[in-house]
Amino acid sequence: MPIYTDYLTDNYYVLHPAMAGAQYEGLKVRTSYRAQWLGIANAPAVQTINAHARVGDKSGVGALFFHDKNGFQSRLGFQGTYAHHINFYRSRADVNQISFGLSAGGSFHQHDQSSFDNPTGDRKISGGDVSTSSMYVDVGLTYNYVSLYAHLTIQNLLFVGNNITDQVLLNNPKRLLASVGNFFEIQPTWALEPSVLVDYIEYVDRPNVDINLKSHHSIRETQLWVGTSYRKGLTSTQTNNGTNPFSEPFSQLTAIMGMKNNKWTFSYTYTVGTGNIKINNSGFHQLTLGIDILNNSYRPTIIRAIL
Repeated sequence: MPIYTDYLTDNYYVLHPAMAGAQYEGLKVRTSYRAQWLGIANAPAVQTINAHARVGDKSGVGALFFHDKNGFQSRLGFQGTYAHHINFYRSRADVNQISFGLSAGGSFHQHDQSSFDNPTGDRKISGGDVSTSSMYVDVGLTYNYVSLYAHLTIQNLLFVGNNITDQVLLNNPKRLLASVGNFFEIQPTWALEPSVLVDYIEYVDRPNVDINLKSHHSIRETQLWVGTSYRKGLTSTQTNNGTNPFSEPFSQLTAIMGMKNNKWTFSYTYTVGTGNIKINNSGFHQLTLGIDILNNSYRPTIIRAIL
């Protein structure tokens, strides 16, 4: 699944399997919709829905479904997750917990070639739908200690599948995700959350870094947050500026806002490219809606947000 900024909207399970059931807050359900480059035909769009919950005192389970469409290609994917949690404190009100997670899933790929012209008789253009599938296993480790959290996840540790367009086997499909963050309580109803995420894709050898800052506020039983995320590529993209070679690192800036009232969560993010290499000047919009089922407890921002 494409890695966007949805994980910053109380949705870390979308990246890290060890977060399945990491809290004692009933069943957490999150769904999101993201659209890129408004005004561009067949621009990328992705929809996700996931749910996870604690089972007993030490286990968590989760499930995720996604649909990703990019031009003439689309993918429908799913995964199931089991997580094991060890809380070194006896009280649920205190957090000193290490978690291990494992996800197994698959995706179905489709390439619509029905509108392609093929005057040269290229055998790779069938004139219809080309489809294939893949299966994968992800593993992850998470540590939560009071207001500090750290995640390490390896996606596609085990992978079986082919590239949709040319059926070439992906020999190095692994993706490494590592993140760390902390909540600093400024006042009882206000906390600042800086965090960093490193994203490394093995088969293209391109690391990215997210630098994030969110401000959390509690107003009675309503949680509010605003923030920003800056994503920077550590390698350069090569292109041409007219007839001259041109290179530039990938970079994006995202604005984040959201709220949680009682059991409902809503968040909106807007992302823009900050470099010169981009499709157009329109941004990426993402909406996230969530509900916590079987959860009647209320905790202030500094406690609720860390999980």
